[in-house]
Amino acid sequence: MKAEIVKEFSFEAAHRLPEVGQDHKCSRLHGHLFKIEVAIFGEVDPELGWVMDFGDLAREAGRIISSLDHKVLNDIEGLANPTSENISRYLYDLISRSIPGVSAITVHESPYSRCTYRPTGRTAAEHSGDFRITATEIVFSAAHLLFFPPSGREPIHGHDYLVTVTGISSSPAPGARETLHLLAREAIAPMEHRVLLASRPATGCMTVAEGSVRIEGDGRLIVLPQEDCFTLDDTANSTTELIAAHIARKMAESMRARAAGFTAVEVDVLEGRDCRARVTVHVPGI
Repeated sequence: MKAEIVKEFSFEAAHRLPEVGQDHKCSRLHGHLFKIEVAIFGEVDPELGWVMDFGDLAREAGRIISSLDHKVLNDIEGLANPTSENISRYLYDLISRSIPGVSAITVHESPYSRCTYRPTGRTAAEHSGDFRITATEIVFSAAHLLFFPPSGREPIHGHDYLVTVTGISSSPAPGARETLHLLAREAIAPMEHRVLLASRPATGCMTVAEGSVRIEGDGRLIVLPQEDCFTLDDTANSTTELIAAHIARKMAESMRARAAGFTAVEVDVLEGRDCRARVTVHVPGI
């Protein structure tokens, strides 16, 4: 399975645009709070359940992006004309040397203006269609823990997840958007206010008996009420990538998705404030 993950960063800097003419306001030196999105596209590790560790991405990309913080961007070699377009390409060239699979860099110059540099052939979209129909964003709250082979695991912790679903279609049926929203709600509802667990944890052992879930490993034992848990099908972890994939598969497998004319379902899951994963699943039979 492939997925695209996105980590958000920010920096504050000054710049001016020397090529726009003296009458343009951007020719004057001014500043912005720049928000940067770094997207990585690749195979999901079957045990760890991620494209890469968000922590590794934060550390390596953050090191590069922080070099622009509290600077005059025009003074940096390669940014003599620091438009959002040139900043995104500049950051792509630097970050892609250190991190494999960089698929896009997005620069938000303001809350209302952004630019994405996505090199040809490095797109997450595997399914084409004339229409992309996006349903209302849905928020759910859940707990989880990650397992790290050979014997490590996180403590149980929690997140608010923001889910955005998009249906891809060449000929959507009437009511397609409403169907998409309903399918998303149905797929998400069982996870609301639950502990999200892998069906076959990457480390240790999980058993279900007498209304309890027992997770054993590394000399530790966690016992949870079964009714408080939700198990992700055929997974070794409960990463953002696998949560997005679970929702997308449940939606795509519904006969109603096919009846609505969707050829694929794309699910974007934002974990917390700045980590997201995007997965596209083909609708069977289309």
